[in-house]
Amino acid sequence: MLTRLDAGLDRLSRLAYGSAAVALLAILGLMLLRIASRNLGWGLNGLQLYAQALGVWMVFIVAGALGWEQRHIEIDYLSSRLPERAARAHSLLVAVVNICLCVFLVLGSLLAAQQYWRGTSPSVGIPLPLYFIPVGLGVTMLMIVYLRRMLP
Repeated sequence: MLTRLDAGLDRLSRLAYGSAAVALLAILGLMLLRIASRNLGWGLNGLQLYAQALGVWMVFIVAGALGWEQRHIEIDYLSSRLPERAARAHSLLVAVVNICLCVFLVLGSLLAAQQYWRGTSPSVGIPLPLYFIPVGLGVTMLMIVYLRRMLP
């Protein structure tokens, strides 16, 4: 079962990084188009807001992938100096706290998406749930990663 979960997390990581790369290329294109529009007087408004929405997706969608590959920010000054038994207990405590925070973030993003389900951004009409969905997706994967690390 764990090998299937590990394989699934590997596939999700590749998908997340691929999606983030596409978002980054789209942001580059939108910003170049914005500069050209401003300098050539094309009148294309709101391109920066679309780029910002893609930036939200790019940042949050890779949270779980970074956690899976252990490439996220981790401060281990204290844990690396603890005796082995205390280090295991500390590691478990950190995992439980991280899982609780992930649950908090996912529930918050779901509640926000539900509350603003019909809302759009005022100037360009981007549906507001599109800002909350990537938080739920990326942090859910991160929560699964933390749960997986707790298993033997």
